[in-house]
Amino acid sequence: MTSPASAFQPAINALEKDLADLERQANGLLQSINLLREKAGLPPRPGGFLASSGHGPSGDGPSAIKLHSDTFTGKKLGSAVREYLEMRKKSGADAPATSREIFDALKEGGFISGAKDDATGLVVLRTMLRKNTTMFAKLQNGKYGLRAWYPNLKSPKESAAGETDAADGEDEDTQEETATDKAAAAS
Repeated sequence: MTSPASAFQPAINALEKDLADLERQANGLLQSINLLREKAGLPPRPGGFLASSGHGPSGDGPSAIKLHSDTFTGKKLGSAVREYLEMRKKSGADAPATSREIFDALKEGGFISGAKDDATGLVVLRTMLRKNTTMFAKLQNGKYGLRAWYPNLKSPKESAAGETDAADGEDEDTQEETATDKAAAAS
C-alpha cells in the first residue's frame, strides 16, 4: 500500500517548480519596478524571493547562488556567462539557463554591457551565445550550457566543416564580444 506522503509527492514537486518559476518572474518585475523608481528618484521597493535556489527557505533543495553587486563587474561577456553557468552547476540547481535568466543574473551581478538598453543587451547576449559554439551549447529545451558539460554533443562546426579547434575558444569569445559590442554601439 502506498503511503499518503508518496502519493502526493508528484503534485508537491510540480507545485514547487511552479512556485520557483513565479518567484523568478516576481523578482524580474521587482527589478524593473526598482529600476523605474531609481530613475524617478524614489527609494527601491523592498521585497524579493529566493527563486535562484529553486526552493523556499527550508534549505531542503539546492543552495542559492550568491551574486554580489560586483560579481561580474569588469568581466568580458563570455567570461561572465561561463562563470555564472559554472556557479549554477556548483549550486546543485538546474545548470543550463535561458538567455533571459543569464541576462538578469549578469545585470544583478554588476555586468556592464555597454548596450543602450536592456533589449539591445539581451540581443547582444543571445548573439554571443549562438555564435560561440566552442564554449556554449544550446539545448533542445532552449537553455544554454557549457559545451564541456556535453562531451558527446556534436558541434555544429564539426558536422559542417569537419573539425573544430577548441583551443581557440577564449580568443573567439573575445573577438565575438568585440564585434557584438561594436554592433550594439552602432545601433
